[in-house]
Amino acid sequence: ACKHSECSGKGPGPDGPKTLCSACSSRHKNGHTGPPEVNQAGKFVCDLCSRQFETIGALGGHKRFCDAGTWRCGWCACKHSECSGKGPGPDGPKTLCSACSSRHKNGHTGPPEVNQAGKFVCDLCSRQFETIGALGGHKRFCDAGTWRCGW
Repeated sequence: ACKHSECSGKGPGPDGPKTLCSACSSRHKNGHTGPPEVNQAGKFVCDLCSRQFETIGALGGHKRFCDAGTWRCGWCACKHSECSGKGPGPDGPKTLCSACSSRHKNGHTGPPEVNQAGKFVCDLCSRQFETIGALGGHKRFCDAGTWRCGW
């Protein structure tokens, strides 16, 4: 059972008003029939991805966005754990990784080309990068190799 000091308020449950903490009340409204799983260490466990949390509130915040590791970028197919976030694309919100979403916002219609070695290649200077994010960081300052020091 949750302690009053661990809760942000009281909410309705199967036994009437103000019978559950706000987090458990939210679970009840969404069809759950009991509290979330707690492991032997006393941590709350996500039933989709098995990630562990200290509080039920932290688990609830995580569950709003948990996809059990199935999400992939619509362009480069990277996993959520491999990118710095999700962004909008031509197929709707949160369909591209942040790097591809940035390209989409700038008018591109797909990810950059990948060479036979699986590396992303700068179309200005031909430098190769392991990730699309690294290519994007490089492209902000790439001058196609034309700049030279004046000394």
